[in-house]
Amino acid sequence: MRKSTGFFIIALVLTVLPGLTACEKTLSGADEAAVLAFSEAATDNLFAGMTANDYAAFSRDFDTDMQTAMPAADFAAWKQGLEDKIGNYLSRTVDQITRADEFYVVVYRAKFEREEPVIVRVVFHAAEPHSIGGLWFDSEKLRQK
Repeated sequence: MRKSTGFFIIALVLTVLPGLTACEKTLSGADEAAVLAFSEAATDNLFAGMTANDYAAFSRDFDTDMQTAMPAADFAAWKQGLEDKIGNYLSRTVDQITRADEFYVVVYRAKFEREEPVIVRVVFHAAEPHSIGGLWFDSEKLRQK
């Protein structure tokens, strides 16, 4: 992956990011539970694939644009860069779930070996099959050059 994109996997920047700032609504209760019913399994799979160096598992729930933004050929280098800065993934907790137009945004506070918290945003399409349309990792160490 090119250096300029750093440790943020950004897909659909021009369509998703503006949508995340307009009409964003924090979910709770039954709405939050409905999103967690599909998002947790996909996020578990994403982190399990990342931990196992298994691109097919990591990207299983990506939409076409995410597959293009993070192809298999870039996965190993991206993952190594992430591990060099913050270490291996350990755990996560849900921080917030929002709805922004046709997307759900699940924000996690994740623990990595050498950095806590790492804010992980996973963007899901609201429409079935709820594929992943965006993924961002952010922390103090990841912002350092």
